[in-house]
Amino acid sequence: MPCPNRLIGSLFRTLVLGSALAGAGGGSAAAEPAAAPPPWPAALYNPQPLADDLILPLPCSGALAFRPVATPAGSPRTKLVGAFAGPAGGAQRYLLIGKYEVSALQYQAVMAQGDGAACPPVADAAATGARVDPRLAAQVGVSRIDAVNFTARLSRWLQANAGHLPACPVTAGPCLPRVEGRAAFVRLPLDLEWEYAARGGALVADDAYVLRRYPMPEGLERHAWYNRNADGEIAPIGRRLPNPLGLHDLYGNAWELMNDPYSSPQFPGQVGGDVLMGGGIHSADEELRADRRVEVQPYDVAGDVNTPDTGFRVVLAAPVVTSGVLASPLRIEADAFAMVLVDGAVQGSCGPGQPLEVRGLTSGSHRIEASPLVSGYAKGQATVEVTGAAPVLVRIHLAPIPKAATSVPELTSVQRRRVRQHLSELGYPCDGTSDRFDRAFRVVLSEFQRESGLPVTGDLTVETQALLERRSAERRAQEQAPAVSPAPGAASGGRYFQMPDRRPESGWMDPVLPGS
Repeated sequence: MPCPNRLIGSLFRTLVLGSALAGAGGGSAAAEPAAAPPPWPAALYNPQPLADDLILPLPCSGALAFRPVATPAGSPRTKLVGAFAGPAGGAQRYLLIGKYEVSALQYQAVMAQGDGAACPPVADAAATGARVDPRLAAQVGVSRIDAVNFTARLSRWLQANAGHLPACPVTAGPCLPRVEGRAAFVRLPLDLEWEYAARGGALVADDAYVLRRYPMPEGLERHAWYNRNADGEIAPIGRRLPNPLGLHDLYGNAWELMNDPYSSPQFPGQVGGDVLMGGGIHSADEELRADRRVEVQPYDVAGDVNTPDTGFRVVLAAPVVTSGVLASPLRIEADAFAMVLVDGAVQGSCGPGQPLEVRGLTSGSHRIEASPLVSGYAKGQATVEVTGAAPVLVRIHLAPIPKAATSVPELTSVQRRRVRQHLSELGYPCDGTSDRFDRAFRVVLSEFQRESGLPVTGDLTVETQALLERRSAERRAQEQAPAVSPAPGAASGGRYFQMPDRRPESGWMDPVLPGS
Protein backbone atom coordinates (compact mmCIF):
# COMPACT_ATOMS: atom_id res chain seq x y z
CA MET A 1 0.00 0.00 0.00
CA PRO A 2 1.40 3.46 -0.81
CA CYS A 3 2.51 5.15 2.33
CA PRO A 4 1.10 8.69 2.91
CA ASN A 5 3.88 11.22 3.30
CA ARG A 6 2.41 12.52 6.54
CA LEU A 7 2.81 9.05 8.11
CA ILE A 8 6.47 8.95 7.13
CA GLY A 9 7.03 12.47 8.42
CA SER A 10 5.38 11.70 11.77
CA LEU A 11 7.39 8.51 12.17
CA PHE A 12 10.73 10.16 11.50
CA ARG A 13 10.00 13.12 13.78
CA THR A 14 9.56 10.49 16.53
CA LEU A 15 12.84 8.78 15.59
CA VAL A 16 14.83 12.03 15.49
CA LEU A 17 13.37 13.29 18.78
CA GLY A 18 14.02 9.95 20.50
CA SER A 19 17.64 9.93 19.35
CA ALA A 20 18.20 13.50 20.48
CA LEU A 21 16.77 12.88 23.96
CA ALA A 22 18.79 9.70 24.35
CA GLY A 23 21.98 11.55 23.43
CA ALA A 24 21.31 14.42 25.85
CA GLY A 25 22.64 12.35 28.73
CA GLY A 26 22.52 13.82 32.19
CA GLY A 27 23.20 17.43 31.24
CA SER A 28 21.07 20.20 32.69
CA ALA A 29 19.64 21.20 29.32
CA ALA A 30 18.99 18.97 26.36
CA ALA A 31 20.14 20.12 22.98
CA GLU A 32 17.47 21.18 20.54
CA PRO A 33 16.64 18.11 18.42
CA ALA A 34 17.61 18.33 14.79
CA ALA A 35 14.77 18.84 12.36
CA ALA A 36 13.75 15.67 10.54
CA PRO A 37 14.37 15.74 6.79
CA PRO A 38 11.21 16.03 4.74
CA PRO A 39 9.69 12.64 3.89
CA TRP A 40 10.45 11.26 0.48
CA PRO A 41 7.73 11.39 -2.14
CA ALA A 42 6.38 7.90 -2.85
CA ALA A 43 7.69 8.13 -6.40
CA LEU A 44 11.23 7.90 -5.04
CA TYR A 45 10.83 4.53 -3.35
CA ASN A 46 7.63 2.96 -4.73
CA PRO A 47 6.78 4.33 -8.19
CA GLN A 48 4.34 1.43 -8.90
CA PRO A 49 2.41 1.00 -5.62
CA LEU A 50 0.25 -2.02 -4.82
CA ALA A 51 -2.22 -2.46 -1.98
CA ASP A 52 -0.25 -5.17 -0.16
CA ASP A 53 3.20 -3.61 -0.43
CA LEU A 54 5.21 -3.56 2.79
CA ILE A 55 7.08 -0.29 3.38
CA LEU A 56 10.23 -0.40 5.48
CA PRO A 57 11.56 2.92 6.83
CA LEU A 58 15.09 4.06 6.01
CA PRO A 59 17.32 6.70 7.56
CA CYS A 60 16.93 10.25 6.28
CA SER A 61 13.09 9.87 6.13
CA GLY A 62 13.42 7.39 3.29
CA ALA A 63 11.67 4.11 2.64
CA LEU A 64 12.08 0.77 0.86
CA ALA A 65 9.26 -1.29 -0.65
CA PHE A 66 8.91 -5.09 -0.29
CA ARG A 67 6.58 -7.68 -1.77
CA PRO A 68 5.17 -10.73 0.07
CA VAL A 69 6.00 -13.96 -1.76
CA ALA A 70 4.03 -17.01 -0.58
CA THR A 71 5.82 -20.31 0.05
CA PRO A 72 2.98 -22.88 0.19
CA ALA A 73 3.65 -25.84 2.47
CA GLY A 74 4.45 -29.02 0.58
CA SER A 75 4.87 -27.24 -2.75
CA PRO A 76 6.91 -29.23 -5.29
CA ARG A 77 8.35 -25.95 -6.60
CA THR A 78 10.44 -25.06 -3.56
CA LYS A 79 11.49 -26.26 -0.13
CA LEU A 80 11.74 -22.66 1.04
CA VAL A 81 9.62 -21.62 4.03
CA GLY A 82 9.00 -17.93 4.52
CA ALA A 83 9.75 -16.41 7.91
CA PHE A 84 6.68 -14.17 8.04
CA ALA A 85 2.95 -14.65 8.44
CA GLY A 86 0.51 -12.73 6.26
CA PRO A 87 -1.39 -9.61 7.38
CA ALA A 88 -4.39 -11.75 8.36
CA GLY A 89 -2.31 -14.39 10.16
CA GLY A 90 -2.92 -18.04 9.36
CA ALA A 91 -0.56 -20.86 8.47
CA GLN A 92 0.62 -19.44 5.11
CA ARG A 93 4.22 -18.20 5.27
CA TYR A 94 5.84 -15.51 3.14
CA LEU A 95 9.22 -14.29 2.00
CA LEU A 96 9.60 -10.51 1.94
CA ILE A 97 11.63 -9.59 -1.15
CA GLY A 98 12.64 -6.11 -2.28
CA LYS A 99 10.15 -4.88 -4.86
CA TYR A 100 12.86 -3.02 -6.78
CA GLU A 101 16.61 -3.03 -6.99
CA VAL A 102 18.14 -0.74 -4.36
CA SER A 103 18.33 2.75 -5.84
CA ALA A 104 21.23 5.16 -5.62
CA LEU A 105 19.25 7.46 -3.31
CA GLN A 106 18.39 4.62 -0.93
CA TYR A 107 21.99 3.43 -0.91
CA GLN A 108 23.32 6.92 -0.17
CA ALA A 109 20.84 7.50 2.66
CA VAL A 110 21.79 4.31 4.50
CA MET A 111 25.52 4.72 4.00
CA ALA A 112 25.40 8.38 5.07
CA GLN A 113 23.65 7.46 8.29
CA GLY A 114 26.28 4.82 9.01
CA ASP A 115 29.09 7.32 8.37
CA GLY A 116 27.44 10.08 10.41
CA ALA A 117 27.25 12.23 7.28
CA ALA A 118 24.47 14.52 6.12
CA CYS A 119 21.48 13.02 4.37
CA PRO A 120 21.55 13.19 0.56
CA PRO A 121 19.40 16.00 -0.85
CA VAL A 122 15.98 14.82 -2.01
CA ALA A 123 14.91 17.82 -4.08
CA ASP A 124 17.52 17.12 -6.75
CA ALA A 125 16.25 13.57 -7.06
CA ALA A 126 12.61 14.39 -7.76
CA ALA A 127 11.19 12.67 -10.80
CA THR A 128 11.67 14.92 -13.83
CA GLY A 129 10.59 12.57 -16.58
CA ALA A 130 14.13 12.29 -17.85
CA ARG A 131 15.19 8.98 -19.36
CA VAL A 132 17.90 8.52 -16.72
CA ASP A 133 17.95 10.12 -13.27
CA PRO A 134 21.16 9.05 -11.49
CA ARG A 135 19.48 9.31 -8.06
CA LEU A 136 16.55 7.09 -8.99
CA ALA A 137 18.58 4.59 -10.99
CA ALA A 138 19.57 1.26 -9.49
CA GLN A 139 22.74 1.52 -7.43
CA VAL A 140 25.57 -0.12 -9.40
CA GLY A 141 29.34 -0.33 -9.23
CA VAL A 142 29.18 -2.18 -5.91
CA SER A 143 31.03 -5.24 -4.73
CA ARG A 144 29.45 -7.90 -2.58
CA ILE A 145 31.21 -6.36 0.43
CA ASP A 146 29.56 -3.01 -0.36
CA ALA A 147 26.13 -4.68 -0.58
CA VAL A 148 26.66 -6.58 2.67
CA ASN A 149 27.76 -3.36 4.39
CA PHE A 150 24.52 -1.73 3.22
CA THR A 151 22.44 -4.55 4.74
CA ALA A 152 24.46 -4.47 7.96
CA ARG A 153 24.12 -0.71 8.43
CA LEU A 154 20.41 -0.75 7.71
CA SER A 155 19.86 -3.72 10.03
CA ARG A 156 21.74 -1.97 12.86
CA TRP A 157 19.68 1.20 12.33
CA LEU A 158 16.42 -0.80 12.41
CA GLN A 159 17.42 -2.61 15.60
CA ALA A 160 18.45 0.64 17.29
CA ASN A 161 15.11 2.25 16.42
CA ALA A 162 12.90 -0.83 16.84
CA GLY A 163 11.25 0.67 19.92
CA HIS A 164 9.87 3.53 17.80
CA LEU A 165 8.87 1.51 14.75
CA PRO A 166 5.37 0.01 14.71
CA ALA A 167 4.70 -3.63 13.95
CA CYS A 168 3.45 -4.18 10.43
CA PRO A 169 -0.07 -5.49 11.09
CA VAL A 170 -0.73 -2.36 13.19
CA THR A 171 -0.25 0.33 10.56
CA ALA A 172 -0.51 0.88 6.82
CA GLY A 173 2.51 3.15 6.95
CA PRO A 174 6.20 2.31 7.33
CA CYS A 175 6.70 -0.56 9.75
CA LEU A 176 9.19 -3.14 10.95
CA PRO A 177 8.13 -6.81 10.69
CA ARG A 178 8.67 -8.99 13.75
CA VAL A 179 8.61 -12.71 14.44
CA GLU A 180 7.66 -13.60 18.01
CA GLY A 181 8.75 -10.13 19.06
CA ARG A 182 12.14 -10.29 17.30
CA ALA A 183 12.70 -7.53 14.76
CA ALA A 184 13.49 -8.50 11.19
CA PHE A 185 16.88 -7.79 9.64
CA VAL A 186 18.03 -7.13 6.09
CA ARG A 187 20.25 -9.35 3.94
CA LEU A 188 20.97 -10.26 0.33
CA PRO A 189 18.70 -12.93 -1.18
CA LEU A 190 19.68 -16.55 -1.55
CA ASP A 191 19.92 -17.67 -5.15
CA LEU A 192 17.07 -20.15 -4.51
CA GLU A 193 14.87 -17.35 -3.19
CA TRP A 194 15.69 -15.17 -6.19
CA GLU A 195 15.06 -17.97 -8.71
CA TYR A 196 11.73 -18.93 -7.08
CA ALA A 197 10.56 -15.32 -7.29
CA ALA A 198 11.93 -14.81 -10.82
CA ARG A 199 9.88 -17.78 -12.07
CA GLY A 200 6.68 -16.33 -10.60
CA GLY A 201 6.51 -18.25 -7.33
CA ALA A 202 3.11 -19.76 -6.58
CA LEU A 203 1.24 -17.36 -8.91
CA VAL A 204 2.00 -19.00 -12.27
CA ALA A 205 0.81 -22.27 -13.75
CA ASP A 206 2.94 -25.40 -13.52
CA ASP A 207 3.81 -25.36 -17.23
CA ALA A 208 4.86 -21.70 -16.97
CA TYR A 209 6.94 -22.17 -13.82
CA VAL A 210 9.40 -24.49 -15.57
CA LEU A 211 10.10 -22.00 -18.38
CA ARG A 212 13.27 -19.91 -18.41
CA ARG A 213 11.26 -16.76 -17.51
CA TYR A 214 7.81 -15.97 -16.14
CA PRO A 215 5.13 -15.35 -18.83
CA MET A 216 5.53 -11.98 -20.61
CA PRO A 217 2.59 -11.57 -23.03
CA GLU A 218 3.58 -7.92 -23.59
CA GLY A 219 7.06 -8.97 -24.73
CA LEU A 220 10.48 -8.94 -23.09
CA GLU A 221 11.16 -5.27 -23.86
CA ARG A 222 8.21 -4.22 -21.67
CA HIS A 223 9.65 -6.16 -18.72
CA ALA A 224 13.42 -5.78 -18.90
CA TRP A 225 16.23 -3.37 -19.74
CA TYR A 226 18.74 -5.35 -21.79
CA ASN A 227 20.98 -4.96 -24.82
CA ARG A 228 18.10 -4.24 -27.22
CA ASN A 229 16.56 -1.28 -25.36
CA ALA A 230 18.86 -0.09 -22.54
CA ASP A 231 21.32 1.94 -24.68
CA GLY A 232 24.01 0.90 -22.23
CA GLU A 233 22.54 2.97 -19.35
CA ILE A 234 21.20 1.86 -15.97
CA ALA A 235 17.53 2.84 -15.75
CA PRO A 236 15.46 4.21 -12.83
CA ILE A 237 13.70 1.62 -10.72
CA GLY A 238 10.17 0.52 -11.59
CA ARG A 239 9.98 1.69 -15.20
CA ARG A 240 9.36 -1.80 -16.63
CA LEU A 241 6.34 -4.05 -16.00
CA PRO A 242 6.42 -6.32 -12.91
CA ASN A 243 6.31 -10.08 -12.78
CA PRO A 244 3.19 -11.87 -11.39
CA LEU A 245 4.45 -11.33 -7.84
CA GLY A 246 4.72 -7.56 -8.31
CA LEU A 247 8.54 -7.53 -8.50
CA HIS A 248 10.28 -5.20 -10.98
CA ASP A 249 13.56 -5.45 -12.92
CA LEU A 250 14.29 -9.07 -12.07
CA TYR A 251 15.66 -9.47 -15.59
CA GLY A 252 18.04 -6.92 -17.05
CA ASN A 253 19.05 -3.47 -15.76
CA ALA A 254 21.57 -4.33 -12.99
CA TRP A 255 23.07 -7.74 -12.37
CA GLU A 256 22.02 -8.68 -8.82
CA LEU A 257 24.38 -10.00 -6.14
CA MET A 258 23.35 -13.06 -4.12
CA ASN A 259 24.03 -13.95 -0.51
CA ASP A 260 25.51 -17.40 -1.09
CA PRO A 261 28.74 -18.28 -2.89
CA TYR A 262 28.84 -19.93 -6.29
CA SER A 263 28.42 -23.69 -6.68
CA SER A 264 27.59 -25.84 -9.68
CA PRO A 265 26.43 -29.43 -10.28
CA GLN A 266 29.28 -29.63 -12.81
CA PHE A 267 31.74 -29.25 -9.90
CA PRO A 268 30.11 -31.08 -6.99
CA GLY A 269 31.38 -30.21 -3.56
CA GLN A 270 33.21 -27.06 -4.68
CA VAL A 271 32.28 -23.57 -3.49
CA GLY A 272 33.60 -20.54 -5.33
CA GLY A 273 33.21 -16.79 -5.71
CA ASP A 274 30.28 -14.37 -5.74
CA VAL A 275 27.04 -15.09 -7.61
CA LEU A 276 25.26 -12.71 -9.98
CA MET A 277 21.77 -13.40 -11.35
CA GLY A 278 19.19 -11.72 -13.58
CA GLY A 279 21.36 -10.31 -16.34
CA GLY A 280 22.09 -6.66 -17.04
CA ILE A 281 21.87 -3.88 -19.60
CA HIS A 282 24.41 -5.61 -21.86
CA SER A 283 22.79 -9.07 -21.70
CA ALA A 284 21.19 -10.73 -24.69
CA ASP A 285 17.71 -12.25 -24.69
CA GLU A 286 18.95 -15.82 -24.24
CA GLU A 287 21.03 -14.81 -21.20
CA LEU A 288 17.99 -13.63 -19.24
CA ARG A 289 17.05 -16.85 -17.46
CA ALA A 290 15.75 -17.59 -13.96
CA ASP A 291 18.29 -20.37 -13.44
CA ARG A 292 21.39 -18.62 -14.81
CA ARG A 293 24.09 -18.05 -12.21
CA VAL A 294 27.31 -16.24 -13.08
CA GLU A 295 30.40 -16.54 -10.91
CA VAL A 296 32.47 -13.42 -10.20
CA GLN A 297 35.93 -13.25 -8.66
CA PRO A 298 35.46 -11.27 -5.41
CA TYR A 299 38.93 -9.68 -5.42
CA ASP A 300 41.66 -8.76 -7.88
CA VAL A 301 44.89 -6.75 -7.78
CA ALA A 302 42.87 -3.54 -7.40
CA GLY A 303 40.91 -4.83 -4.39
CA ASP A 304 37.18 -5.62 -4.28
CA VAL A 305 35.75 -6.42 -7.69
CA ASN A 306 32.87 -4.21 -8.78
CA THR A 307 31.53 -3.56 -12.26
CA PRO A 308 29.45 -0.68 -13.66
CA ASP A 309 26.37 -2.91 -14.11
CA THR A 310 26.41 -4.82 -10.78
CA GLY A 311 23.75 -3.93 -8.21
CA PHE A 312 21.51 -5.74 -5.73
CA ARG A 313 18.11 -6.02 -4.11
CA VAL A 314 17.49 -7.08 -0.51
CA VAL A 315 15.16 -9.32 1.46
CA LEU A 316 13.87 -9.18 5.01
CA ALA A 317 14.68 -12.13 7.26
CA ALA A 318 14.21 -13.23 10.86
CA PRO A 319 15.96 -15.69 13.19
CA VAL A 320 14.81 -19.27 12.79
CA VAL A 321 15.17 -19.94 16.53
CA THR A 322 13.42 -17.00 18.15
CA SER A 323 13.70 -18.25 21.75
CA GLY A 324 16.99 -18.22 23.65
CA VAL A 325 18.53 -21.48 24.87
CA LEU A 326 18.71 -21.96 28.63
CA ALA A 327 22.32 -22.02 29.77
CA SER A 328 21.54 -23.15 33.33
CA PRO A 329 19.76 -26.45 34.00
CA LEU A 330 16.19 -27.10 35.07
CA ARG A 331 16.28 -29.16 38.29
CA ILE A 332 13.30 -31.39 39.03
CA GLU A 333 12.50 -33.19 42.32
CA ALA A 334 9.52 -35.35 43.36
CA ASP A 335 8.09 -36.77 46.60
CA ALA A 336 8.78 -40.34 45.41
CA PHE A 337 10.81 -41.97 42.67
CA ALA A 338 9.22 -41.04 39.36
CA MET A 339 9.81 -40.91 35.62
CA VAL A 340 10.01 -37.31 34.39
CA LEU A 341 8.60 -36.01 31.12
CA VAL A 342 9.15 -32.48 29.84
CA ASP A 343 6.69 -31.35 27.17
CA GLY A 344 5.74 -35.00 26.66
CA ALA A 345 9.32 -36.29 26.16
CA VAL A 346 10.95 -38.62 28.71
CA GLN A 347 14.00 -36.99 30.31
CA GLY A 348 14.92 -39.46 33.09
CA SER A 349 13.95 -40.19 36.68
CA CYS A 350 14.14 -38.34 39.98
CA GLY A 351 13.29 -38.90 43.62
CA PRO A 352 13.53 -37.38 47.10
CA GLY A 353 16.95 -35.77 47.36
CA GLN A 354 17.87 -36.99 43.89
CA PRO A 355 16.95 -34.20 41.44
CA LEU A 356 17.03 -34.61 37.69
CA GLU A 357 18.84 -31.93 35.68
CA VAL A 358 17.46 -31.08 32.24
CA ARG A 359 19.55 -28.87 29.97
CA GLY A 360 19.07 -27.28 26.56
CA LEU A 361 15.49 -26.10 27.05
CA THR A 362 14.39 -22.94 25.32
CA SER A 363 13.04 -20.01 27.26
CA GLY A 364 9.29 -20.00 27.72
CA SER A 365 6.63 -22.18 29.30
CA HIS A 366 7.24 -25.93 29.77
CA ARG A 367 4.99 -28.73 31.09
CA ILE A 368 6.59 -31.08 33.64
CA GLU A 369 5.02 -34.48 34.40
CA ALA A 370 6.14 -37.03 37.00
CA SER A 371 4.88 -40.62 36.72
CA PRO A 372 5.52 -42.63 39.93
CA LEU A 373 7.77 -45.66 39.70
CA VAL A 374 6.34 -47.00 42.97
CA SER A 375 2.73 -47.79 43.80
CA GLY A 376 0.61 -45.76 46.14
CA TYR A 377 1.16 -42.36 44.51
CA ALA A 378 -0.75 -40.41 41.90
CA LYS A 379 0.90 -38.68 38.94
CA GLY A 380 2.02 -35.12 39.43
CA GLN A 381 2.57 -32.25 37.04
CA ALA A 382 3.53 -28.59 36.97
CA THR A 383 4.07 -25.78 34.48
CA VAL A 384 7.24 -23.76 34.79
CA GLU A 385 8.35 -20.57 33.09
CA VAL A 386 12.00 -20.71 32.02
CA THR A 387 13.77 -17.40 31.39
CA GLY A 388 17.39 -18.53 31.15
CA ALA A 389 18.47 -16.06 33.81
CA ALA A 390 19.14 -18.65 36.53
CA PRO A 391 18.68 -22.35 37.31
CA VAL A 392 15.07 -23.27 37.96
CA LEU A 393 14.15 -25.78 40.71
CA VAL A 394 10.78 -27.52 40.39
CA ARG A 395 9.36 -29.76 43.10
CA ILE A 396 6.59 -32.05 41.90
CA HIS A 397 4.14 -33.19 44.57
CA LEU A 398 3.02 -36.81 44.19
CA ALA A 399 -0.10 -37.22 46.32
CA PRO A 400 -0.49 -40.60 48.10
CA ILE A 401 -3.43 -42.60 46.78
CA PRO A 402 -6.02 -43.04 49.58
CA LYS A 403 -6.67 -46.66 50.47
CA ALA A 404 -9.91 -47.96 49.04
CA ALA A 405 -12.89 -48.38 51.35
CA THR A 406 -12.82 -52.11 50.62
CA SER A 407 -9.28 -52.55 51.97
CA VAL A 408 -8.79 -55.44 54.38
CA PRO A 409 -8.63 -54.33 58.03
CA GLU A 410 -5.35 -54.55 59.87
CA LEU A 411 -4.07 -58.12 59.76
CA THR A 412 -2.07 -60.04 62.33
CA SER A 413 1.49 -61.08 61.66
CA VAL A 414 0.37 -64.65 60.88
CA GLN A 415 -2.28 -63.42 58.44
CA ARG A 416 0.24 -61.20 56.64
CA ARG A 417 2.66 -64.12 56.28
CA ARG A 418 -0.18 -66.21 54.87
CA VAL A 419 -0.90 -63.59 52.21
CA ARG A 420 2.73 -63.54 51.24
CA GLN A 421 2.76 -67.36 51.11
CA HIS A 422 -0.22 -67.29 48.72
CA LEU A 423 1.73 -65.05 46.34
CA SER A 424 4.80 -67.28 46.60
CA GLU A 425 2.74 -70.42 45.91
CA LEU A 426 1.34 -68.77 42.78
CA GLY A 427 4.84 -68.15 41.45
CA TYR A 428 5.33 -64.52 42.45
CA PRO A 429 8.69 -63.47 43.96
CA CYS A 430 7.51 -63.01 47.54
CA ASP A 431 9.19 -64.36 50.70
CA GLY A 432 6.51 -66.29 52.60
CA THR A 433 8.46 -66.24 55.87
CA SER A 434 8.18 -62.46 56.23
CA ASP A 435 5.16 -60.54 57.48
CA ARG A 436 6.11 -57.15 56.02
CA PHE A 437 3.78 -55.30 53.65
CA ASP A 438 6.61 -53.09 52.41
CA ARG A 439 7.22 -51.42 49.05
CA ALA A 440 8.52 -54.61 47.44
CA PHE A 441 5.37 -56.46 48.57
CA ARG A 442 3.13 -53.74 47.10
CA VAL A 443 4.96 -53.96 43.77
CA VAL A 444 4.42 -57.75 43.64
CA LEU A 445 0.79 -57.40 44.73
CA SER A 446 0.22 -54.76 42.04
CA GLU A 447 1.53 -57.20 39.43
CA PHE A 448 -0.87 -59.89 40.66
CA GLN A 449 -3.75 -57.43 40.50
CA ARG A 450 -2.79 -56.37 36.99
CA GLU A 451 -2.50 -59.94 35.67
CA SER A 452 -5.76 -60.89 37.35
CA GLY A 453 -7.73 -58.00 35.90
CA LEU A 454 -8.26 -56.33 39.30
CA PRO A 455 -7.91 -52.61 40.03
CA VAL A 456 -4.18 -52.02 40.48
CA THR A 457 -3.81 -50.28 43.85
CA GLY A 458 -0.97 -52.17 45.56
CA ASP A 459 -3.28 -52.54 48.55
CA LEU A 460 -4.68 -55.82 49.88
CA THR A 461 -8.36 -55.28 49.14
CA VAL A 462 -11.08 -57.75 50.09
CA GLU A 463 -11.43 -58.71 46.45
CA THR A 464 -7.67 -59.26 46.08
CA GLN A 465 -7.47 -61.36 49.25
CA ALA A 466 -10.40 -63.53 48.20
CA LEU A 467 -8.89 -64.18 44.78
CA LEU A 468 -5.50 -64.98 46.31
CA GLU A 469 -7.03 -67.54 48.67
CA ARG A 470 -9.11 -69.13 45.88
CA ARG A 471 -6.18 -69.36 43.44
CA SER A 472 -3.92 -70.78 46.13
CA ALA A 473 -6.52 -73.39 47.09
CA GLU A 474 -6.94 -74.40 43.46
CA ARG A 475 -3.20 -74.75 43.13
CA ARG A 476 -2.95 -76.99 46.19
CA ALA A 477 -5.84 -79.11 44.96
CA GLN A 478 -4.12 -79.69 41.64
CA GLU A 479 -0.91 -80.67 43.37
CA GLN A 480 -2.72 -83.14 45.68
CA ALA A 481 -4.87 -84.78 42.91
CA PRO A 482 -3.77 -88.46 42.21
CA ALA A 483 -2.17 -89.07 38.85
CA VAL A 484 -4.22 -91.11 36.31
CA SER A 485 -2.28 -94.13 34.99
CA PRO A 486 -2.86 -95.26 31.42
CA ALA A 487 -4.81 -98.49 30.87
CA PRO A 488 -2.62 -101.55 30.19
CA GLY A 489 -1.85 -101.91 26.54
CA ALA A 490 -3.57 -98.64 25.61
CA ALA A 491 -1.92 -96.50 22.95
CA SER A 492 -2.06 -92.79 22.56
CA GLY A 493 -4.88 -91.52 20.45
CA GLY A 494 -2.98 -88.50 19.22
CA ARG A 495 -4.51 -86.23 21.86
CA TYR A 496 -2.96 -84.41 24.81
CA PHE A 497 -5.31 -86.28 27.19
CA GLN A 498 -5.84 -89.95 28.00
CA MET A 499 -7.90 -92.16 25.71
CA PRO A 500 -11.28 -93.14 27.20
CA ASP A 501 -11.89 -96.78 28.18
CA ARG A 502 -14.64 -97.05 25.55
CA ARG A 503 -15.56 -95.15 22.50
CA PRO A 504 -18.66 -92.97 22.56
CA GLU A 505 -21.58 -94.25 20.61
CA SER A 506 -21.79 -91.13 18.47
CA GLY A 507 -20.24 -87.76 17.95
CA TRP A 508 -16.62 -86.70 17.56
CA MET A 509 -14.16 -89.40 18.50
CA ASP A 510 -10.46 -90.14 18.49
CA PRO A 511 -8.90 -92.09 15.61
CA VAL A 512 -9.68 -95.80 15.55
CA LEU A 513 -6.74 -97.78 16.85
CA PRO A 514 -5.37 -100.79 14.95
CA GLY A 515 -7.03 -104.01 16.08
CA SER A 516 -9.91 -102.29 17.84
